[in-house]
Amino acid sequence: MKILTFGQTGQLARALKRVQPKTAELIQLSHQQVDITQPQLIDEALAFYRPDIIINCAAYTDVEKAQINPVAAMQINALAVEYMAKAASNYGIKLIQLSTDYVFDGRSSTPYSVTQKPSTINAYGQSKLLAEETLLSYQSALFCIVRTSWLYHHSGNNFVTTMLKLMTQSHNQQTIGSSADNPIKVVNDQTGSPTMVDDFARFLWKLCSQKQWSAIYHWSNAGKCTWYEFAQEIKTQGIALGLLPQSIYLQPITSEQYASIVNRPAFSVLDTRLSHTLAIPKPWQQQLAQCLNELVLSKV
Repeated sequence: MKILTFGQTGQLARALKRVQPKTAELIQLSHQQVDITQPQLIDEALAFYRPDIIINCAAYTDVEKAQINPVAAMQINALAVEYMAKAASNYGIKLIQLSTDYVFDGRSSTPYSVTQKPSTINAYGQSKLLAEETLLSYQSALFCIVRTSWLYHHSGNNFVTTMLKLMTQSHNQQTIGSSADNPIKVVNDQTGSPTMVDDFARFLWKLCSQKQWSAIYHWSNAGKCTWYEFAQEIKTQGIALGLLPQSIYLQPITSEQYASIVNRPAFSVLDTRLSHTLAIPKPWQQQLAQCLNELVLSKV
């Protein structure tokens, strides 16, 4: 089984490499190798490598910047996927398109199923939804969409590394978070499911081994929390492992109090039950503990 990823340096591409099965061949192409906004370069890459499956790890993921520059987000997140779909269809290559909980508007109070109609509220979500609609228009058994949420690892740029950095800075006599008068402020009215990226990568490898695909999958770690509750758990576990100082001050705030130009879904938990035949999600708190334990071991 030969897998090709567009995208090499993002946290998911790196995770796919970390948990790669020994029986699989993995080819990862960086933006420098293939500019996915150029359809001819995509076609040439597929003609040269002839993979069995493409996993599209290339994405414009900065939600704030996407709101400011929606054209760039659309080029990478939507138009490039149209080019991939056309080339993959021509060569008979399977394609896994990665998508997001942000294709939903967050007005639900129950987890979103794969059959629910998306309705997004920001430019990033719009670009990812357009990519989904492009793939679904092919009605091809060769293509599938996999939505996930709140990906993190102990390396790279994500919520966990950001929180660990802020909480560590407070220990180094920085002002933020070091006292109750100047706490680390974290949004407490957006609810989702934190997902350890290596777990998601393992799910994708299992999906690659399936002979037949559904059109859409949802996969995340089990359970739900707000960003503030996520930060509290990072704090608690980090202190227990000796990664963080004892005195860290967190303050819950509303989305309105958080200075952002982006509307984010208030509730974006995904219903993953249809994916449980491939992998049973573990509780997000348990997987955060695994992630932080790996961080401790990496420092030894």
